[in-house]
Amino acid sequence: MLDRRARPRVSVLLPVRDAAATLGACLRSVARQTEPDLECIVVDDASRDASRDVALRAARADARFRVVDGPG
Repeated sequence: MLDRRARPRVSVLLPVRDAAATLGACLRSVARQTEPDLECIVVDDASRDASRDVALRAARADARFRVVDGPG
């Protein structure tokens, strides 16, 4: 059984596809939230633009962020 303390209280799930133009602002907004126990998971659905790069930069800068590949 997973220890509840090891899991974040708040999870933000962001499915994205070709959203590089707006994703940075969205991720900055999530990063500014005051909830200390937060995770943000960006699901990149085979973007053809720089969405994945934007998300990966956020994940490198902030341990609360993760990037996963979607089914696309």
